[in-house]
Amino acid sequence: MVKAFTEKEKEFIKTKLKEVAKECLGRYGVKKTTVDQLVEMTGISKGAFYKFYPSKEALFFSVLEDYQNEVLQDLAYSIGGRDSVTADDFTELIYKLYQDVNRSFVMNMVRNKEFDYLLRKLPEELILRHHRFDDLLAQKLFASLRLKDTVDVEVVAASLRAVFMCMLHVREIGEKDFDGVLKLLIRGLAQQIMEGASHNE
Repeated sequence: MVKAFTEKEKEFIKTKLKEVAKECLGRYGVKKTTVDQLVEMTGISKGAFYKFYPSKEALFFSVLEDYQNEVLQDLAYSIGGRDSVTADDFTELIYKLYQDVNRSFVMNMVRNKEFDYLLRKLPEELILRHHRFDDLLAQKLFASLRLKDTVDVEVVAASLRAVFMCMLHVREIGEKDFDGVLKLLIRGLAQQIMEGASHNE
């Protein structure tokens, strides 16, 4: 029988689980990491694990949401600290975000093409909640930008997800040209959504 944890213990274990999950994602990926590994590295029982998360995939997804929230908050802070943001500024800021992702534990999942696998293992309502979460973050992010009246923030959020998905196809796009392609796509998006952005800016 799993012992009852105090609130302080729950908070500590949840934090530790997420740290361990992040390490395992970076080293082994989704498929090769087991619940047994996670509980051994965290120092809890398997029964205790399931008191916190219904599956390892749910834990990994929670870690990804935390990471996404963190990087977008940093981006919103960078944009909010400027008097005005041009299409070039927006391009460089979003490009830096993708570069940060490229150096993170997330890239092991990208290289192993495990995003689809992870999403297939999760309940549909969790995925829908995540997309709503994306949209709320996007609204917060774009509140600091001068967007055109016709812009649908949900479409822009989906467009940024689509740009991110290009990172799954670096080889097909071409490694030599990939950074240039990525900047071109981001700048094209900026010109479509930002008030006053022009092709000659």
